[in-house]
Amino acid sequence: MPKELIARGRTAEVYAWETGKVVKVYFPGFSAEDAQYEAKVAAAVQQSGVACPRFYEQVEFEGRPGLVYERIEGIPMSELVLKGPWRSPSLARRMASLHRQMHQPKIVADLPGQREKYTRRIENSDILPAALKTRLLEVYAKIPDENRLCHGDFHPGNILSNARGDLAIDWIDVSVGHPLGDVARTTILLKGMAATIPVPPVRWLVNWFHKHYLRAYFADGGDQAVYRAFLPIIAAARLAEGIPELQGFLLKQAEAVYQA
Repeated sequence: MPKELIARGRTAEVYAWETGKVVKVYFPGFSAEDAQYEAKVAAAVQQSGVACPRFYEQVEFEGRPGLVYERIEGIPMSELVLKGPWRSPSLARRMASLHRQMHQPKIVADLPGQREKYTRRIENSDILPAALKTRLLEVYAKIPDENRLCHGDFHPGNILSNARGDLAIDWIDVSVGHPLGDVARTTILLKGMAATIPVPPVRWLVNWFHKHYLRAYFADGGDQAVYRAFLPIIAAARLAEGIPELQGFLLKQAEAVYQA
């Protein structure tokens, strides 16, 4: 039975479970179906071979759904960056290496499609003007599909680092699609974070980290024109997430599609 509370997030609490394991217990209001979806995602991600915590089983605790994972003793990469800014270039290269490893295999999995997910978010946006939606979707239609594993929320806060290496966590926004759409999503996340940081040195650090991440990701090749085409599309889709402090930044990034 869980005893030690390890972490608490927006949707769940994480407790110590059996030796070497933790259990993520959803808050009241979340259903067994929510846990079943995450279990399906966790199993598919694990099967892909990407470095991630091992998933064991779905359980119930005090009437609430839960999922049992491998317990990883590690430090979020974001903390490592803040504690040792001089290490940012090497940490960014490690993050890029993990992202490239994730994107290498072609997969067949019962997971959401990246194109469908982002198209739906753009079409349903109450913020984007109709003409801008049309232009974004026209550009998106020219980008070919891929069947690669895409994290959807890949940033230093979702990477645990320890002596074994780096592991990607928090896969709830995963999809199957184009890897450069996933890279563009990381760019929009990091640039959006920097845009809202009021402390200039920290803002500079985030942008510096991002620069080294991109350089490392594309060091062995990659179509940077496709990556750049994705940027306004991903920014527009992120508007649907309803983050008021990012609205101006994201709308400006989406409007860059007119320069494509």
